[in-house]
Amino acid sequence: MDPVTVFASVLPGRIRLRHPILRDAAVHADLSARLGEMVRVQGNPAIGSLLLTFDPAESGMEGRVRAIVAEVLPAEPAARTSVPHVGKRIALKRPKTAKQELNRAAKIGAVVSMAVSLAALGTSKKLHAQAGFVFVAMMLAHMAVHWRRTFK
Repeated sequence: MDPVTVFASVLPGRIRLRHPILRDAAVHADLSARLGEMVRVQGNPAIGSLLLTFDPAESGMEGRVRAIVAEVLPAEPAARTSVPHVGKRIALKRPKTAKQELNRAAKIGAVVSMAVSLAALGTSKKLHAQAGFVFVAMMLAHMAVHWRRTFK
């Protein structure tokens, strides 16, 4: 494994290690124990993270940490990790129901009809009334979808 991919951030006195391989409890514990001899270690194997803190005046600490990380972590992380989707966002989109589609159409229709009704207010009473009627119909469709919450 390339140790560079494990180092999420390196600041004076602070190093953050993050990688899916660190979710393995054995690897996490081994690396924590080895690094704990040199620096303060806080870690969370559930997210595969280690936070190392040390005196920023101490020189060469980053190099020593990199050497220990290279010793402990295997050359090929895919062989040790059991969670293939770690680090990737998975979009879980549910198909829209008929009620959701009806509600969306009702909301769009209500907004458009209200805009038309207001635009026609000074020019055409007939168009104003028709757009108002469409608005009321769209509002009733929206209320039909949400009738349980509307009348609580």
